[in-house]
Parts: sequence; C-alpha cells; structure tokens
Amino acid sequence: MECEKTQHKDTPSGGRILLVTKLKGGSGATTTCRELAAAAVAHGLDVALIDLDGQGGLTRWWSRRTRDAEGQRSRPTLLEIPIERLPTAAGGLRRRYGLTVIDSPPSVHAAIRAVAVVSDLALVPSRPTVDDLDAVGPVARLLRGACDQGFILTQVPGGKRSRDGAEALQRLAALAPVFGSTSARLDYSRPAAKGRTGYEFGTMAHHEIAALWRTVAERLGIASLPDDAKPSLEPVVARETRHGAA
Repeated sequence: MECEKTQHKDTPSGGRILLVTKLKGGSGATTTCRELAAAAVAHGLDVALIDLDGQGGLTRWWSRRTRDAEGQRSRPTLLEIPIERLPTAAGGLRRRYGLTVIDSPPSVHAAIRAVAVVSDLALVPSRPTVDDLDAVGPVARLLRGACDQGFILTQVPGGKRSRDGAEALQRLAALAPVFGSTSARLDYSRPAAKGRTGYEFGTMAHHEIAALWRTVAERLGIASLPDDAKPSLEPVVARETRHGAA
C-alpha cells in the first residue's frame, strides 16, 4: 500500500529503532512486532526485540521460537531494558543492532513519548472498528513532534475489498500515513504457537508483511533486499538478555 512521504526528523547514523505503540489492547501490536522482526531478519539485519507490554506476548513468542534446535536463531535477540532506561540506551542499540523493535504497553504515558523521541519511526496498529479507531487519536497526539509516525490497519475482515477496511483507511490517513494492512487470517495465529510467523510460513500473510516491510524499510532508510533474494537464516545462539546496551 502506498503512503505519502512526509518530512520528519533526520535519521541518526547506525541502526534504526522502530516503536510499535498503541492505546488499546488487541490492536495487533505484538503480531506486527514479530512479523516485521522476522522479515528484517530474513533480509539480513541483526534484530533486537524489547517487550515493554505487561502481557509479555512478544517474550512468550520468542521463548517458543528458541525452544528447539530448529527454532534457535541468533536473531532476533530479546533484550530486557526498562522503559525509563531506553532513551539513554538508544545509542548502544544503534551501534549493536541493525533494527530494534519495541513493543510498548497500551498507554499514552510520558515515558512512551520519551522512547518515541529516540526512535526513528512509531508504528500505530489499529483494527477497523469504531473503538480501535477512536483510540488512535491520543496516540497520534502523543507522538506528534517526537518522531516520524504512521499507521498499519490490522485484522481487516475480507481483505482489501472490505468496506470496513476502506472506511478505516480513510479515517487513519487523515491523521498520518498508512503504511499497510493485514487481514484477519489464521496465517498469523497458527505459526505463532510454535514461535514462527505468517511471513515465514503463511501465504497471503507473507505477501502482506513483505509489502509492509518494504514500506517500513524505505521509511527507515534501510536497504531491503528483493523478496526473492533473502539470505538463509543461520542457526544459533541462545537468548541474550541485557539490562542495557553497550
């Protein structure tokens, strides 16, 4: 899905930081984090995940992913960094990782804005429901002036032909660019039960996330390989847990 390029702050050198944030639970933020992380890994980036959501969904997914020999991978790496330390840890994250993906709690607390200030892009997922769309306004206001921001429309029933999806897209686009959409399908939930992703093992999900990743990577200034030129994943190391970044 095309989105209009807008002016935003200069991107610092080194790796990029992607904040996935929301006000309402169930918006698809954790799914967005793991799917984009898998796409970034497949395109050769060293990726770190930071799970700030109290539900710990991203952490549980990572644990399932690294449970067996086949699933153990050196990337993505799971880091444990408290939200209040992230602004000072950002420089170290950029030096160590090509991409850091942060799953924030459902909140518009000032601490979220402080993380946004040191991020390159904030991605706000929303389902095409009235309650979800009502919840994006406070998040958009929180992020305004802090970093580049955009939306992803998630769990759209009926795919691209959905009337709800079309109406939601129009409403979101009035606030910020919409980078892509994902449909409501088992391609996302079933692989997650084994620590995998729809991008890796789905069909339509793979195409949806590949398109989203291309847009996000371009926005972040990351050179993304063509989808048919993805390097193979290397098997690997165990979990790396840190309380800061060097």
